[in-house]
Amino acid sequence: MSAREVLERHRERLLALAGVVGVGIGEGDGEVIELLVEASADAVYPDEVEGVPVRVRMVGRVKAEDGGPDRAPGIEA
Repeated sequence: MSAREVLERHRERLLALAGVVGVGIGEGDGEVIELLVEASADAVYPDEVEGVPVRVRMVGRVKAEDGGPDRAPGIEA
């Protein structure tokens, strides 16, 4: 079972965790599920989901910007 399949099954639950602003697939020693969090909080995040390791990455507050088609939405620290 791939990390992507596990993420799709648990996406809504993971996005509902305190401070989580995004989820995705990353690489480490194999694939990992990445939780993108707004700030370092006292929240508790899982170490793994269905055997797939979870990595927490602090990205700050995500905000949309109207920067045109050549600019991605910004991240506010």
